[in-house]
Amino acid sequence: MKQTQENIYNRFVAFRATEDWMSRFDLFTRKVGRSRSQVCRYLISTCLSSYEADKDAIAKIRQSIL
Repeated sequence: MKQTQENIYNRFVAFRATEDWMSRFDLFTRKVGRSRSQVCRYLISTCLSSYEADKDAIAKIRQSIL
């Protein structure tokens, strides 16, 4: 019998998004074959791991958001 991995999450993260963005994200999660939560956690974790120590990348992201 295959054991399932139990993860304990104690925070809820939410943000507002347009219908177009949600449609794109839903399509992407279907292509990946995972839940929205799993895909979101993966993408955010990957982004943090790649950029959190890079001051230049942080500055570029800050500029893009503004």
